[in-house]
Amino acid sequence: MTSSLPRALRASFIAATFSVALTASALAGQTQEPGYVDFGPMKPAAKGEFVEVNIPTGLLRFASRLAKSQDPAAAELIANLRRVRVNVVTLDDENRAETVARMETVRRKLESEGWMQVVSVREKDGGDNVNIHVKQQSDDSIDGLVVTVLQGKGEAVFVNIVGNINADRIGELAQRFDIEPLRKLKLPPAKS
Repeated sequence: MTSSLPRALRASFIAATFSVALTASALAGQTQEPGYVDFGPMKPAAKGEFVEVNIPTGLLRFASRLAKSQDPAAAELIANLRRVRVNVVTLDDENRAETVARMETVRRKLESEGWMQVVSVREKDGGDNVNIHVKQQSDDSIDGLVVTVLQGKGEAVFVNIVGNINADRIGELAQRFDIEPLRKLKLPPAKS
């Protein structure tokens, strides 16, 4: 597994974070999509990285319109998204137990609510611990995707991407947001 996930996500979303802060109050009244998962508030480490990005529908539509002239494929991908939430939390003695417990609670909740676990990675010797769940209501698209990662003992990553995600575009989504586990994701074949 690579440790580029948190750094790449931080770099990709830093500008959007400022925009979200400016527009959050205007967009607060949105209804929840079927692929949305509430991770709850995260407790940052006393020292270390803490990234929280929450990009709502309105801002994604705006980004899609901006990208349309330069990268139509990216614009189409972004236009079908309804929300992107990313949390990267450095773990220390103060927040490790609470953050790990939250991740396990999120994973159990996804299973109990009918989300399909499509990837599970447990590396040896305290390495990465990765789960990817999808909420799929039709054979050719995904309504939501959740990636949860414990990178050794150093960081926890929570990602929720909500929207109409075409199964054929998962690889592109992985590339755009540099989500390594998604690059190898193979969805179950469509039901006939």
